[in-house]
Amino acid sequence: MRAAAAVLAAALAAAAGCQLFGLDPLPKKRLPAPPTFSQYHLDGWDWGRVDRVLVLPFLNESAYTRAGRETQAALTSELQRLGQFEVVAGPPDDQALLARIVHRGGRFDEAVMLDIGRTARADVVVHGTITQYSPYPRPRLGLVLQAVGPREAKVVASVDGLWDTTDGAIAERCRTFYRQRPRQRPPWIRNHVIASDDSFAGELALDSPALFQRFVCHEAALALLGLPIPWVVDDPGAAVPCLPGGAGFRGPGPNPVP
Repeated sequence: MRAAAAVLAAALAAAAGCQLFGLDPLPKKRLPAPPTFSQYHLDGWDWGRVDRVLVLPFLNESAYTRAGRETQAALTSELQRLGQFEVVAGPPDDQALLARIVHRGGRFDEAVMLDIGRTARADVVVHGTITQYSPYPRPRLGLVLQAVGPREAKVVASVDGLWDTTDGAIAERCRTFYRQRPRQRPPWIRNHVIASDDSFAGELALDSPALFQRFVCHEAALALLGLPIPWVVDDPGAAVPCLPGGAGFRGPGPNPVP
């Protein structure tokens, strides 16, 4: 009887200690989530043959007038970070305006796309649409990207999805993208130890429109090129997801832990 009481007391003490030091006594295993976007890739298309990509101004269907320009800049930066080709942001001129709406009716003007590609010396022309956007906590961004090969006069890749941080899996991926450590330090360390690690960067990303746009464009850029996205199941019907440290993993974000 005394032995059982001692075991119970030890268990309660261990649980209390974990709560005191901010530790999780039984950490839950994190599982990859299915994607909230669809993607298309033209059979036989090889991004390795691409030397220059032109990103046209985005069509903004949201109520926030700056969302298109800000998201275009974020996507341009994330494509550049991949280091696979030269990336150029197109100016908001009349020709770009025409190019970004030619597909709304389901057809392209091949002559326009070929002329834009020739003028910019671009192998691929990317145009996007902001379908919905809310910068307030919890932020969400609906994004459609279409990569067109001017010479082929075809869509070579596309992404269409919604990143809504009311979805716990998306919110956690956003935190992980900016978090410098795989897990946050315990509160007693964060509050009493001076360190260069910003333990609140992950939470800040859910409050900063610019950081959230960058996270979304990072995942959208990987999907556009057909690359695996950390903590997202590559194929919802497949048994092997993309996990950090696995083949093709390119994360966890801007500050990976060596």
